[in-house]
Amino acid sequence: MRNVEKYLSAEVADQLREAIHEAGGNEVFFVGYTEEDLVTHQVEVVARGNAMAVPAVMEVAREADVVIHNHPTGDLTPSEADLAIATQLDTYRVAFYIVNNRADNIYVVVEPFEKKEVRPLDTEAIKKVLQPNGPLAKHLKGYEDRPQQVEMIDAVCQAFNEEKVATIEAGTGTGKTMAYLLPAIYWSLQNKQRVVVSTHTINLQEQLIKKDIPLLQKALGAKFEAVLVKGRGNYVCLRKVDEVESEFDLQSDDEEREELKSLIGWARNSRDGSKADLSNIPREEVWEKIAAESDTCTRSKCLHFRECFVNKARRRAARADILVANHHLLFADLALRHEIGTRSEAGVLPPYERIIFDEAQHLEDVATHYFGNRITRAGIVRILSRLHREQKLMLKGHLHSLRHRISRKRGVIPEELSQKIENEINLRLVPSINALVDLTHNTMDMVYDLIKSQAPESGNQEIKLRLLPQVKERLFVDTPLEEAVRDYVQALKLCGHDLSLLIEPVSQAQKEAKEDWTSLLIEVKAQADRLIAAADVIADVIFKHDDDHIRWLEVRPGWRGRNVVRFLSSPLDISDMMKEAVYDCYSTVVMTSATLTVEKKFDFLADRIGLQKLPEDRRVELVLPAPFDYEKQAIIGIPLDIPEPGHSAFAAELGKLVFKALAISEGRAFVLFTSYGLLNMIYNQLAESLRMIGIAALKQGNENRHELLARFRKDKTSVLFATDSFWEGVDVEGDALESVIITKLPFKVPNEPVIEARYEAVEKRGGNAFMEYAVPLAVLKFKQGFGRLIRRKTDRGSVIVFDNRIVRKNYGKRFLASLPPCHTVTGSKEEVFAALKNFFS
Repeated sequence: MRNVEKYLSAEVADQLREAIHEAGGNEVFFVGYTEEDLVTHQVEVVARGNAMAVPAVMEVAREADVVIHNHPTGDLTPSEADLAIATQLDTYRVAFYIVNNRADNIYVVVEPFEKKEVRPLDTEAIKKVLQPNGPLAKHLKGYEDRPQQVEMIDAVCQAFNEEKVATIEAGTGTGKTMAYLLPAIYWSLQNKQRVVVSTHTINLQEQLIKKDIPLLQKALGAKFEAVLVKGRGNYVCLRKVDEVESEFDLQSDDEEREELKSLIGWARNSRDGSKADLSNIPREEVWEKIAAESDTCTRSKCLHFRECFVNKARRRAARADILVANHHLLFADLALRHEIGTRSEAGVLPPYERIIFDEAQHLEDVATHYFGNRITRAGIVRILSRLHREQKLMLKGHLHSLRHRISRKRGVIPEELSQKIENEINLRLVPSINALVDLTHNTMDMVYDLIKSQAPESGNQEIKLRLLPQVKERLFVDTPLEEAVRDYVQALKLCGHDLSLLIEPVSQAQKEAKEDWTSLLIEVKAQADRLIAAADVIADVIFKHDDDHIRWLEVRPGWRGRNVVRFLSSPLDISDMMKEAVYDCYSTVVMTSATLTVEKKFDFLADRIGLQKLPEDRRVELVLPAPFDYEKQAIIGIPLDIPEPGHSAFAAELGKLVFKALAISEGRAFVLFTSYGLLNMIYNQLAESLRMIGIAALKQGNENRHELLARFRKDKTSVLFATDSFWEGVDVEGDALESVIITKLPFKVPNEPVIEARYEAVEKRGGNAFMEYAVPLAVLKFKQGFGRLIRRKTDRGSVIVFDNRIVRKNYGKRFLASLPPCHTVTGSKEEVFAALKNFFS
């Protein structure tokens, strides 16, 4: 207990008393603001005692100096919940007090923090690190002086010092990772504020963690911690391992027993418990049995709390100055905080104030995914099977684990209670789940058959049906399918509700048994909640409509007749969400990539991700060209006397053109496609002919990406036929890659639900969807493909575009205008191939 006057002004004490009195003496939460004397001189009520009080407090606490709440009993001893809150507040440097109802007694759980003075970055000092005689040059083999890198440091430092949002296009070779890492490290060390660096690809994360950051740790001579942060689902849960191992027959199916035993053995000996520590990636349905999950975590009640791999990762992250994450994890975290209004327990990320997005061209797609919803047939069946399934006359799953425990304690647990639980499981829940599994398959098959009937020519291809009002009217209003889906949604909710009712009697039984069944109860409750959430998603997708969301169904043939059915929704426009969840919440946001602009302007990006909603004085923009002499290092060839991609003769002619181009470059090429169909056709047409002239043809999909690239780099006469993911994020330097062949301009498929809806939104406001949306998207992808070629100052090669629309169509100039100045040859096939031969000779 402390002197109240040391912490609260007299006016504030009066305000506390009055607010508590108005609340009938019940619990009230306040946030307060201190002055230089560290006394609280201002408070406001943020919540009154209820289930949502703590989330409401945590939402605003980070902006305050202190959180105060009363204990109506007068006993000011902190509860376990109080200590949990205190731990979270401490990470935000927020004090925490408990007072009595008269506010004349106080318990200080966390002392107030002195006001922190923000120390701005010394931009000139940071730039000196990169000078030819600076510390980095001494530690970096092959050091190059890069003026663009220094210019980028100016922009990043400005974003940190002035709390701005920076968009920086930094061409290949500018050294952008060093240009943002240095300010991030210095800021974190000077101001004790954690910085998140988020990337899209694993390759870049590994480069940062294994190469760039260790180099800076050596060069700077400063101690700082950088940690690669992974999502919770990447870690094994030791509690689940115990559960599965102790009831192995109840939890495992015959076909997975050996794999599960191997995983259990690995989990007992693993140092970090991460899936990446495994030599072989396990099947999803097997890993799920032992994987960590937020809604099945028992937290501090877990026997493995101290050695928990997720908690160890959290502790490492909490000690780190720099967190390296991927966009998917960061947006899962941001979406959760945006949805429930709290900054706690989101992923494994501790609090952070500044964000750097590398590979920022992917932000709209990733944000669209995480601010949306999806549920699948397979996902629902897995939820149900975790509760109950039957294999070779043996009953398995969490419900049978409960039943087994009850029967073991028969005689200890009152007979009436035991019988009640067993009857509930055997007579109500098991039949209900069996019926629900059948109903799931029947309903999903109905949905599948109806969607397939809308596109009978699709064969085995995936169908994506956007649920426009007229489509819903035809399929789901006064039809047998409407009744079936409504009944199914109701059945999912009823099963979830019935499962929840089991929790109370089982809790009583565990008390009588004097055993701890908490983990099993949490598992059952989690599956109940998931069933209800699945029902809500299906009902939203099928029966709701608004102009702000895109809703659609996806179906494709599946294994053993279990056809794939997915229900999905996404926001039409993420700009408001980006503003609310990112720009308004974080003081500094830096977005960088080699491809952010169209015709050297950020307008398209700004419109897509909400940058235009920010005041101009909060934005920093910078375009930095790559430090290469493209006029000498690269040639672009565009033959004009070839069919356009829509022409029936295009595919046949393309095969001949690709073969001739590969013969000139002697392989050493990426052939980039926009669809697997055309890729397979051309590959099958050319593979044997190429082999006969000494060129090995490799195809995406024939082996994993890492092995494919390793073979390509090693065999200097090979050619790689690839699609979407090889247009970007692939770095092949030197003479292994001397030609990039772009078969078609990379326009998105216009009937994809999200693309189609965004086209319509542009047209609705009077714009031209093709010119304002389709072309800029394709330009950005085209720039990525072009960027595969020149990665170093010593690289050279050709980019060949077999789509003459880039010259013949008016919009084509936007593609060429977005590239660096290059020697470009357009004309007949003979003229282009002659120029290529001359270039390579």
